[in-house]
Amino acid sequence: KGVANMRDVAFGQYYPSNSFVHKCDPRMKLVFLIVYIVAIFLSKSFYALGACAFVFLTIAIFSGVPIRSLLRSVRAVIFLVIFTAILNLFFYKGETRIWENFFLTWEAVYFTLFLAARLFLLVLGSSLLTLTTTPVSLTDGLEGLLLPLKWIKFPVHEIALIMSIALRFIPILTDETGRIM
Repeated sequence: KGVANMRDVAFGQYYPSNSFVHKCDPRMKLVFLIVYIVAIFLSKSFYALGACAFVFLTIAIFSGVPIRSLLRSVRAVIFLVIFTAILNLFFYKGETRIWENFFLTWEAVYFTLFLAARLFLLVLGSSLLTLTTTPVSLTDGLEGLLLPLKWIKFPVHEIALIMSIALRFIPILTDETGRIM
C-alpha cells in the first residue's frame, strides 16, 4: 500500500500533452512561476489569493493536466500544512476569542486559513511547472535565464546540471521511500 501511495506523488513528474502551456518556452514558464510566487507572498487578503488561484486555474485548464494529478502534488506537503496550521492556531496572538474561556482567536483562525491557502497555491504552481515541462527543458530554461551571470564567473551550467539531476532523482527517491515504508 505504501508503494502505491508514494507513486501517486506528482511533483517532479512530467505529464505529456500537446497543450499550449506544454509548448511555451521554459524560460517564460520559470519567469511566470517567479512572478506567481511573488504575487502570492505579496497577497494580503483572500481576494488577492483568489485572483492568484484564478490565474492558476486558468493556466491549469489550458495545460490539459488533469486536476487529479495536480492535487496529488499537494499530498506530499499536507503534513507540513496541517502541522503549520496547528502551530498557528495555538500560538498566533489575537484579540477576539472564539469563546470566552477558550484561547483560540478569530485572528488565529483567519491567519491559519490564509497561510494554508498560500502554501496550497505555492505547491500547485510549482507542480504545474514540473508537470508541463520536461526536466531537460527546465534545465535548459534555467541555464538560459542564468546566462548573464556567466560574466561574473557564476557556474551557470553546473547549477543547471545540479537541478537536472535533482529532478531526475525525484521519481527514484519516491520509489525507494515506498519500498522502505
